[in-house]
Amino acid sequence: MSTDRKGTDVRPRAKASHGTRFGELGELYDEVRPGYPEAALRLVGEDWSGLRVCDLGAGTGILSRSLLSLGAEVVAVDPDAAALERNPSRRLVGTAEATGLNDGSVDVVAVAQAWHWFDEAAAGEEIARILTPGGRLLILINQLDVRVDWVLRLSRIMHAGDVYRPEFRPRPGAGFALVEHALIEFDTPITVDGVIDLARTRSYWLRSNERTRARVESNLREYFTTEHPVTGTMGLPYMCLAYLLQR
Repeated sequence: MSTDRKGTDVRPRAKASHGTRFGELGELYDEVRPGYPEAALRLVGEDWSGLRVCDLGAGTGILSRSLLSLGAEVVAVDPDAAALERNPSRRLVGTAEATGLNDGSVDVVAVAQAWHWFDEAAAGEEIARILTPGGRLLILINQLDVRVDWVLRLSRIMHAGDVYRPEFRPRPGAGFALVEHALIEFDTPITVDGVIDLARTRSYWLRSNERTRARVESNLREYFTTEHPVTGTMGLPYMCLAYLLQR
């Protein structure tokens, strides 16, 4: 059964133009951005087999790959066509506010690392439209664990401005209620060069000029040389904020 909504305008409508530029660095993005903890996916349940899932704001497919490996039927929706080229799922260029999917065509909408790009109320209405009765919305947010002092300092140098407090709760409206939430701590191995690459995937870097980029890289290398010396591989602390909502 097709989940595509015929005749719908699905032209990209991101909040800012740099929100559609991650595909420019798709390979690097996949290499340095962490995946999502299994514990976060278990908010939906242990068995994803046969679930029709819209990975909304799917980008290059970091979450999509995990969902496919769990047996889900995934359609990836994103306004960035270049990023979608790397996504192994069935792909559809669209936005959170106009997905291009049919009414009641998916069982789960999963949003990983993209909620901050959405018009929350408009996205809530669209997600409610494409979900089956009783369908669920899973929102996942990976971010540096700025509760750790040296990571807080690092995030400021990187201009990692998309940091949510653990107390954050999504409010999409449209009859959605929060069913469950979790904060999952994890870390990922990375080198100083890897941190520089991570900075290159940030929206601040993508919208900056070469002079600003050079300054950020210099500040990062100085930080790991003087303030927080690192040689070889380090563990970079993250937290995953996970929310399960249902109508």
